[in-house]
Amino acid sequence: MDHGLGEDHGKNGHGDDHGNANGESHEAPLLGPPLPPPPPPMTYAEMMAARRESSRALEMLAQAIGGFAHGGPGGNGGNEGGACGPERPCSYQDFLGTHPPTFTPIAEPLDVEHWLCILEQKFQLLNVTDEQKVRFATQQLLGSAGAWWDTFNAMQPVDHHVTWREFTTTFRQYYIPASLLNRKLSEFLELKQGNMTVMEYVNKFNYLTQYARTHVDTDEKMDRFNRGLSCILQEKLYTGGYQTFGALMNAAIAMEGLQHDSHAE
Repeated sequence: MDHGLGEDHGKNGHGDDHGNANGESHEAPLLGPPLPPPPPPMTYAEMMAARRESSRALEMLAQAIGGFAHGGPGGNGGNEGGACGPERPCSYQDFLGTHPPTFTPIAEPLDVEHWLCILEQKFQLLNVTDEQKVRFATQQLLGSAGAWWDTFNAMQPVDHHVTWREFTTTFRQYYIPASLLNRKLSEFLELKQGNMTVMEYVNKFNYLTQYARTHVDTDEKMDRFNRGLSCILQEKLYTGGYQTFGALMNAAIAMEGLQHDSHAE
């Protein structure tokens, strides 16, 4: 009998060692890691970019659903390539299927023309309306170009839809200012070979020719190129009677090579 009481006492004592008779602990609860600080507020440009991305995703989702309703993943009877047939207009998903380039403002103004030219080629592959051209193209604008479009579009009258002609005209005026074109033209007209090799001069000449299309018919282009060469090369090429720009260019490169060879001997 006494032995049982001792066992009971031992059990009670065992509970007291760890807290109380019910086994409850008096230790302080462990705290979790501190919560991270809230993210900084978004800038206006970031908010507009997020809104465009959200609009883009929703448009793709709606058009994908519409494609399935027309008979398959690409619409048009299950054509997975999403090719536009005459029975339905083009979707944004179809447009993305042509891998259109995005546009980010950079220092080279003629990249604007290059980007617009590629988009026009993509549109020719698809059954695209004038309004869709603007909607699809503006989804490809990144960075400050996207912010420019948001501002321009917000300034339009209510219910006015910007046409493709309006967009391309305004886009060119903003990103290819006349003052920059004039500066590039002056650089072309004043270009001299100087310390450049003939090949370096040719590359610089052809690059600037893009800004001087009214000054580069076949005869004038050859004359302009020749006058920019070094005096020694001009003298040696004077009696050549070259009929094409390519022939004049190749002759200048060959003459320069002969000069180097003669100096090396």
